[in-house]
Amino acid sequence: MKIHVLKDHVINRIAAGEVVERPASIVRELVDNAIDAGATDIRISLDGGGRSQIQILDDGEGMSRDDALLAFERHATSKIRDAEDIEHIATMGFRGEALPSIAAVARVTVRTRRDDEPLGTQVSIAGGKVRAVEEVSCAVGTEMTVRGLFFNTPARRKFLKSPRVEERLIKQWVTRASLGNPAVRYRLLFDGREVLHLPRRESIEERAKDIFQGNHVFLLAESEEVSLHGMVGHPALAQTKAGSFVFLVNGRLISDTSLLRAVRDGFDTTLKDREYPVGYISIKLPPEDVDVNVHPQKSEVRFRHQRELFVFVREKVLEAVQSFRAPVSGASSFHSPFQQAGSFTYDESPSREESPTFASQAFATDSEPQSHFEFSSSSSVHASQPSQTEQVDQPSLQSLAPFRFSKLRYVGQLLECYLVCEYDERVYIVDMHAAHERYNFNLIRNGFRTQKPHSQQLLVPQPITLMEEGVQNILDHASMLEQFGFEIEPFGSEQIVVRSVPALLLEKDNTTLLKEFAAFDYPEAAEGRFHEAIDHIAARVACHASIRSGKRMKSEEVYALFEALDSTEFSAACPHGRPVVVSFSEFEVERWFGRDR
Repeated sequence: MKIHVLKDHVINRIAAGEVVERPASIVRELVDNAIDAGATDIRISLDGGGRSQIQILDDGEGMSRDDALLAFERHATSKIRDAEDIEHIATMGFRGEALPSIAAVARVTVRTRRDDEPLGTQVSIAGGKVRAVEEVSCAVGTEMTVRGLFFNTPARRKFLKSPRVEERLIKQWVTRASLGNPAVRYRLLFDGREVLHLPRRESIEERAKDIFQGNHVFLLAESEEVSLHGMVGHPALAQTKAGSFVFLVNGRLISDTSLLRAVRDGFDTTLKDREYPVGYISIKLPPEDVDVNVHPQKSEVRFRHQRELFVFVREKVLEAVQSFRAPVSGASSFHSPFQQAGSFTYDESPSREESPTFASQAFATDSEPQSHFEFSSSSSVHASQPSQTEQVDQPSLQSLAPFRFSKLRYVGQLLECYLVCEYDERVYIVDMHAAHERYNFNLIRNGFRTQKPHSQQLLVPQPITLMEEGVQNILDHASMLEQFGFEIEPFGSEQIVVRSVPALLLEKDNTTLLKEFAAFDYPEAAEGRFHEAIDHIAARVACHASIRSGKRMKSEEVYALFEALDSTEFSAACPHGRPVVVSFSEFEVERWFGRDR
């Protein structure tokens, strides 16, 4: 016979290959088990990047002797009992594969005790075989120690990265996963040195303040079936790695390309092609509406109402992004949007500057998604408050108190591009091109949406020579360009005639701009990317119409620009995501000159 049943130890090795990829996989599985056991204090200790030893100590409910032994049997679990339970999974773990898979490729020792037992149990396993079981004196909870990872599979051990790389991956996972369980204290030690300490917090928002810094806004949206909590960072904080944005579903840290695309779409035009926003989205929905059983490591899920959720997330993120009006803090703009490496420290003394008071603000979407969930029941966006533990040297989340450009007192122009202002003991620097570009972009795009473009007919029609393909591309999309204020007609096979242009471009040379539109690859509406073409055209028109570096602005022109910015939405960043205004506190300026000492 060619077909035969594999032996148990071979099966365990195969299962281990799916579940245990690296030390971070073990940390994830054991921390998930601790959360399911009701732990409120989790200590994670690694030696040699996890190669030598991984130890997870928790204060959960612990296990009895029988349960401690049975936990290392394949598919032994306390989370589900029958097939129907798979449709209603509300725990972090459920398959019963983690412990036997880890024990198959390492030496594992578990010490555990329940509160109602005088002594605990210690079980030692190596290569999937139980070596010893004995009674021990230990605290209530569970201590899992994993030594010699892949000691019996040296080929796999060779694929591990350096200890520093493994440590970085584990620290990233613990930091992000802690958002899902803010009431849990996390401590992370590398080779006996504490590198991360996240105290218990009352809410996910409070935990976010331990992790992120810089300008952020929180968002909240709820319905009868779904709730969404989140925080999005200013576009200027965007990173080059997708992992800078955290997704949680029912407290579980996941990776989802569809949700990431929804968030990026919500950032409108403010992100470049390879930029990713900073922040998090935490989604809570009925367990039956999400399938967590689609990935061996439980890092991916499948949603029952994927399209509705996509639209919901995109619209709420857009609301949050459009609420950015306050300046970017000059101090935080020089730091990573994440807290720096090393142990987090918490200064309970009040900060030098009093935190301004601000109110939550509600926003309504332009269009209501047709959703099974009826997501539009309630939503709000509010500015992030500085934590009481905020330190001056290491900026935390910046306050986004109500801000108006028209309150600024104009001082002068710097480097023929930046407008220096002051107000309320702070220095403000405004990028005049970015500011004018943002106002023009909103004006142009809103004119397109309302089908009321600000157009001006040319006294002398302007001929422009193009390649034949470019002429055809322009003519194929003439109706779209017409809604921006362009009136274009063909003039032979390699020329077009421009008869009208947006009013903002009346005195501009539009040859370069039209050649760009002729070469533009217009996304098709059927692909759901029609808005990309609209935003691209609006951004390019706005850029060409805006004041340029080198122009000396008069005082009345500056104040007119400030009044215009106060009248438009999302005035904190240009269409490309660059900050419009940066501010520095009096203390920060004093520090430049050593007056803080």
